[in-house]
Amino acid sequence: MKHYYLNKVAMAVLLALLLFFGTRTLIDIIYEEDLPATPGYEVAGAEEELVHGDKKKDGPDKGAEFIAALNKADPAKGEQGVGLCKVCHSFEKGGPNMIGPGLYGVVGHEIAAHEGFKYSAALKDHGGEWTFESMDAWLENPAGFAAGTSMAFPGIKDLQKRADVIAYLNQNSDNPLPIPEPKAAPAADEKAEDAAGESGKPEVLALLAEADPAKGEQASALCKVCHTFDAGGASMVGPNLHNVVGADVGHVEGFNYSAALKDKGGAWTYERLDEWLKNPQAFAPGTTMAFPGIPDAKKRANVIAFLRSHTENPPELPAGDAEAAPAEDAATAEEETKA
Repeated sequence: MKHYYLNKVAMAVLLALLLFFGTRTLIDIIYEEDLPATPGYEVAGAEEELVHGDKKKDGPDKGAEFIAALNKADPAKGEQGVGLCKVCHSFEKGGPNMIGPGLYGVVGHEIAAHEGFKYSAALKDHGGEWTFESMDAWLENPAGFAAGTSMAFPGIKDLQKRADVIAYLNQNSDNPLPIPEPKAAPAADEKAEDAAGESGKPEVLALLAEADPAKGEQASALCKVCHTFDAGGASMVGPNLHNVVGADVGHVEGFNYSAALKDKGGAWTYERLDEWLKNPQAFAPGTTMAFPGIPDAKKRANVIAFLRSHTENPPELPAGDAEAAPAEDAATAEEETKA
């Protein structure tokens, strides 16, 4: 019995280490972006000046877009959005400092002033308060907001997701700040919806025509901690994903799916896989899937192409995407890449 207890303790320690170090890898995979043409960081809210000193007038009003997003933000989604943050931060009142400081009541609080926490010089030297705007700039790009910060999180690039998180942080306080009235400016997501509507079909179907299964496999590296992809592979923390494209949701025999996912019904079409990979919690609220999603549409398409290459009889891509290779060609291309 003593050895059995020691084994349990050892397994708990190993699991904690996997969670700690795996979280950073997961964040890097989710938020990995192509390198910009011009190195450096753009601080949200900073005003760009032209050669003659005149401020740039073209482009959207980022401040107006942020306030519009904040006015329709959902604190419940924001709480889901900070799931991974709980590895390093506590959010409850009186919660302890961990790898990062406690975040209860942070909105409206002085920057780098949480009692008992040792902040980096970069953040202490920044000064000011955590206003809605400064919190937005920080969450979009911590290294751009305070160059040299020890905060490893790369940022949340999606405006509405940042607004949801800020709405949650503001609500998570004894004295939440009033939300500013929206300015007269179109919301960024409305523009995106208009642009998507011009093609008459979901964006993922167009992206799949040029998707790269090999890049999709790279983006799925951490998924292999919980899933297998080969034929006959075992279900682990998550179900085996061989032949998933076109299969019924919750189809793997013997795997205990959450009620949230079982109740969805239907099949894993390309569109539904894209929706699921973008935001599992939004697709099936209450799912036990801890993965927060892949914001980048092209990266999602690569992952779906990888899953398609591991599906023996995948659904055909819609007519008009003639450039898209059949599953057999995708699998062959993947083997050649590995070779």
